[in-house]
Amino acid sequence: MAQTTTANKAYTLHFSYDEDDSCALTALINDVRFHVTVDPKTLQKSSEKPLYYKYLELVSALREAEEREEELAEEREAKVHDKKNNNKSKDREGSEGKDSGVDVSADDEYVPDDGEYTPENIEEAGEDADQDSASAGVELRNWILASFSDITQTSAPPNREPEESTLYEWYHGPTYFYTLKIAKGELSPTLLETTTDLEAKIEDLVPRMKVPKYMQDYKLPWHNANDLTVQSEVSMPPPAHPGQVLHNESSETYFFKPVVSDQPDSVKREIQILRKMEKLNLDIKFPRLRGFVALGNSKTEVMGLLLENIETPTPLTKLLKSSVDEEKRRVWSKKSAEYISLLHDNDIIWGDAKADNFMVDAHDELWIIDFGGSYTEGWIDPEISETLEGDDMGLEKIQLALEDPDKNTVDLGLIDEEEDEVEAEVSEQISSVKETASTLFVTEKSAGEEVTRTEKRKRAIDEVEGGDSVDATKSADEGEEEEPVEKKRKTVQEDEE
Repeated sequence: MAQTTTANKAYTLHFSYDEDDSCALTALINDVRFHVTVDPKTLQKSSEKPLYYKYLELVSALREAEEREEELAEEREAKVHDKKNNNKSKDREGSEGKDSGVDVSADDEYVPDDGEYTPENIEEAGEDADQDSASAGVELRNWILASFSDITQTSAPPNREPEESTLYEWYHGPTYFYTLKIAKGELSPTLLETTTDLEAKIEDLVPRMKVPKYMQDYKLPWHNANDLTVQSEVSMPPPAHPGQVLHNESSETYFFKPVVSDQPDSVKREIQILRKMEKLNLDIKFPRLRGFVALGNSKTEVMGLLLENIETPTPLTKLLKSSVDEEKRRVWSKKSAEYISLLHDNDIIWGDAKADNFMVDAHDELWIIDFGGSYTEGWIDPEISETLEGDDMGLEKIQLALEDPDKNTVDLGLIDEEEDEVEAEVSEQISSVKETASTLFVTEKSAGEEVTRTEKRKRAIDEVEGGDSVDATKSADEGEEEEPVEKKRKTVQEDEE
């Protein structure tokens, strides 16, 4: 009889790399947090050079993809800026739709409409000429996680009994810190002793934002993260974060929306619009702002917002199918137009108008969400982002998709249902982990020397073949047995117990 296996569940919480090609990955695998650092100098010491070269190849591929996209994005932003200036000079009546101060350049990475990069934009394309940064990042992270198969089966098995955690514990739970080495021809994760510096890296991942004085004076409750129990997790928008939370005393269920530290204007915009909509008592279903989650005991810094919970929400994007009842789609189309009209009549611009920002609840009622502004490629032209015209453009595409999903969803960047899973599922073997671009955290890219992948590889080979230090460490790698990782891990588990 075939044995039933349970799939692993993995989220990328954070990933970064620097100009020296060192990288750090924080992942949540079956609710257990792992932080992995990779230092190419450590890999270089091994006699197993193919693994060292493969790592450099993967990092270089990611760097080059990001550089290509950054150049294209800059060119595109310049064109958008020129077009906006031309429009302003031609028609001053459009002044109400200018930028609201939200940084649109921090949006999804730009990919050309045809999905390809031309040779003119690439100094040295190589075999992965059309690989984008999202897929390059996934490939690198999967390569790292592939070495954790045995470890996750011990420390984070997929069938482990889920542990209840508060919102505070979710962000501050135990973390296993590892570094990668090469031993006996394979990548070998080595458990590290927990230090203050390592713990600080995890603390830096906690969302936080200082709230302006006028918002501190709002008559809204401030909740302690220890008083909220996590009921569910979501990975959209990335990185993965708690979703529904239950207040331990009132038994009230909320939706937790973490602040984005580097986009404070977007957070402030949403708070202001939610407050205005509630004050106007508009006939619109939207998640009302119920309070703030304090960072520690602070009354000036917040981790996130507590919003009214939507019962069993489904993004409208997932309902843009001809198999969905036509009458339901007609009602949603009519309601979406009414919502946008009401907003505009009250001088409110939605901003990021797209089907993902409409939710359908358990009773088939339509809700409108996300008032942080900006725009999404394919739904709104960037030169009319955060304008009345932008809202109307997004609405028109939503209504057309509801009217005829088979015909009008092709050019909207929508993906198959299997690829649009909220969770990034991984198989029994971590080596076959599959991660969708929608679950990736924005890569922190350090400005460094512009070196192509081929040049990087050549330099590495020269360093290895010409360096005496490699030979000096070779016998140590082959001859010495490190303290077993399993033994170290057990010690950590015993300490936790």
